[in-house]
Amino acid sequence: MSENKKDKNLEENKEVVTNEAVKEDAAETAVIKETTGSTAAEVYDDYEEATPPEEVTGKKKFKLKKRYIVGGVAAVLILGAIGRQFLVGKNHVTMVETSPVALGNIENVLSISGTVQSAETKTYFSEVAAPVETLDIKVGDKVSSGDVLYTYDTEALDLAEKTAQLAITQAKGSYSALYSAVGAADRKYAEGMTAQQINDRLDAITAEIDALNTKITEKTNRINQTLKDLNNVALDINQNGIADSSEFSAMGEPVFDSSSNSYIYRNESGNKDENGNYTEPTEQDKQASLAIQQTINDVTYALKSDAEIQSWNDQITALKEEQSHLSSAKAAQVNGGSAAQAKASYESTQLTQQDTIDKLEAAKEGVKADFNGVVTEVAVVEGATVTAGAKMITMANLEDVQVALSVSKSDLPKIAVGQKVDITINGKAYDGEVTKISGNATKNSNGVAVVETIIKVTNPDNDIILGVEATNKIHAEKADNTIVLPYEYIQTDAEGDYVYVVENGVVTRKNVTVGISTSTEAQVIEGLSEGDEVISSDVSMLTEGMAVAVNNM
Repeated sequence: MSENKKDKNLEENKEVVTNEAVKEDAAETAVIKETTGSTAAEVYDDYEEATPPEEVTGKKKFKLKKRYIVGGVAAVLILGAIGRQFLVGKNHVTMVETSPVALGNIENVLSISGTVQSAETKTYFSEVAAPVETLDIKVGDKVSSGDVLYTYDTEALDLAEKTAQLAITQAKGSYSALYSAVGAADRKYAEGMTAQQINDRLDAITAEIDALNTKITEKTNRINQTLKDLNNVALDINQNGIADSSEFSAMGEPVFDSSSNSYIYRNESGNKDENGNYTEPTEQDKQASLAIQQTINDVTYALKSDAEIQSWNDQITALKEEQSHLSSAKAAQVNGGSAAQAKASYESTQLTQQDTIDKLEAAKEGVKADFNGVVTEVAVVEGATVTAGAKMITMANLEDVQVALSVSKSDLPKIAVGQKVDITINGKAYDGEVTKISGNATKNSNGVAVVETIIKVTNPDNDIILGVEATNKIHAEKADNTIVLPYEYIQTDAEGDYVYVVENGVVTRKNVTVGISTSTEAQVIEGLSEGDEVISSDVSMLTEGMAVAVNNM
């Protein structure tokens, strides 16, 4: 391209740019004038001369610098804003939207996850000492109420039962030895008497027997003395040829026999034989001899059968019988402490061994599950010999299931015992109820204080798996027929909660007391009445006393 052609194009471009700038500046100047309302306010900037080509124009052109134009526009805008604000403050009314206060229902439903667990866990311990015969369960098995969990060796149970029965028999024998039948009769004879009283009575009986024996001896001696005297008299009668005889010879002659005392014959006045012996007593001698003999017989009989002596002997017999019973009672009397100890030992043995026998009888049928549950631990193996009290298995009850969850301090005031809960476990819905709120807070893994809360599953079934997570919707606070507002209508500052209402065309603040609140709504307990118009539009630019107009479309 030639040099002249280049210069010509350059000059044309400059002219175009210059014309465009002039038009733009003129437009901005016009706007400024219109905005400010002044016809004399024109903004000019210094300029520099441009030399357009002769063929384009013959006049000089001026170009305003851009930085001065921008600054001028900003100044004009600021002045315009100030003026507009002045006019608004003097004549403008803010438009707002309101919502009438009405009654409704509100319920706070808390969603908190928890862990499914059994409310009852039972550990089975062996009631007897015996080998385990069968054990067909393992951890995780579900069992039904009445299912046999394990069994014992029946032969070992029979042997243990016989041993227990022998122990009862032995204890009973040891106790009964203190109270034999004879001893019981003697103790009854001395019933109500102490050992000292028995001793005193035995001493008195001995004294009485001695006194009676003395009486008997004295009277017997007197009778014997009389008999002796009578015999002496008989001897005196027989002296001087008197011979005793109760028999006569074949010739009718008396037979003299000194050993016979049937008759005493006096022969002094009788006839004598050739040897000088008297052979025939006189009648008088016979009578005298008979009288003495009769008296001796009477005294001898009295010695054997005297009524007074017999009475004394009877008394002695009775006293000796009493003495024998009391002596036996004394010997059979049991020390109170020893008797109580022996009795307690017998009764204790009877109780414990009978309990053992009952358990052995029950064990013969095997140990059965008390409820529908799941086995959580097996602590024994089949064939092992266990002792009484040994841990066997542990089961968790599937009929009494609960969900344990941790409630934060912010949610704690909303929860109460008895509240209903919607529970979901493994995608299946269940009903629940809050049954326990712990009185002690703990800290979770994040160091936040939480309170353990228990929810009872009221309709459990065998589909429940312990240890899994459950979602819970707790129907916490609830109120019906009460003032309910959207939560965003309520504002809060240092003075408390409040709302803006429209009264007589101006903004009015009303302090309110909030009750139940959810993420979207709040219950107003105090501060509002049904029918009040609460401002529902943006209140960030509103102040109390500001004039407003309601525009509810």
